[in-house]
Amino acid sequence: MSVYENTANAQSAAGGRDEEYLLTETEAQLATVLALMTGFSQGCCAVHRAPMAQRVAEQLARMAEGLDGSDRSGDMRHFLQKLGQRWATVAQVLAQPEPAVEDPASGHGFDDEFSQSQPHWHHSPETLQ
Repeated sequence: MSVYENTANAQSAAGGRDEEYLLTETEAQLATVLALMTGFSQGCCAVHRAPMAQRVAEQLARMAEGLDGSDRSGDMRHFLQKLGQRWATVAQVLAQPEPAVEDPASGHGFDDEFSQSQPHWHHSPETLQ
């Protein structure tokens, strides 16, 4: 029996309640961002990747601006802002239509880790609360 099957059996035996949490609004927003990042990294459909990256960028910006009701240090706000900008750049790149023929001189080799889904050892949960 594989590790995945053992994990699935253990979750079934627990009644699936091990993935239910009572979170504050701030914690829920952080959980949302982490779930979106996980979905982005393990996503199979290229059409969903740009909107997911954009949503991550928006959520990080909200957290940086304190719109989630949490008070953060200046360094944390700066970190979240920079991270949000990087995710916005990823979303922008992925939202661009792909050229019919790749021009090597253009320097826009977007055939990188974002263009194809990657197999991972750990899978996302089937449902998110």
